[in-house]
Amino acid sequence: MKGKLEYASVSLRTLYRDYMPSVYRMAYSYLQNHPDSEDVVQECFLRLAQSGKHFEDTRQVQAWLIITAANLSKDLLRRAHRKDLPLDAAGDRPAPREEHRELRRAVLELPDKYRAVIYLYYFEGYSVQELAKLLHRPESTVKTWLRRGRELLREKIEREGGIAE
Repeated sequence: MKGKLEYASVSLRTLYRDYMPSVYRMAYSYLQNHPDSEDVVQECFLRLAQSGKHFEDTRQVQAWLIITAANLSKDLLRRAHRKDLPLDAAGDRPAPREEHRELRRAVLELPDKYRAVIYLYYFEGYSVQELAKLLHRPESTVKTWLRRGRELLREKIEREGGIAE
């Protein structure tokens, strides 16, 4: 898409339909429960609607939403005295089904800066150039974070005896 992405050309409903699963997965990976993850998803899309931001294309919107979900999730986890729901209040919904669950779990245990670039690069398909632009970092920094993240991930997997597929 040439020029700025205007909300008149892509509805919030369309963005929600297309990107809610990715945003939810990011939130769930931090929070490990459905109600808080759903709250983060709603907050992300509310912030998008209220932001008035203009993006070059929908890939930038997706990255903004995923990064916002990660930040909101971390904020929620940092809040002091967060009350956990009793087990029976959580409902009987199963955990989300994902391919490569163990690998995704290992990635999500990486330090924040490596987690974000590894997740966006491998699971969401962003290029180094796109990540550099989205994270406001030089491409060389993104490449370094990817390399270091892969090294940490490889060490973790070797330590734990591999990943079962």
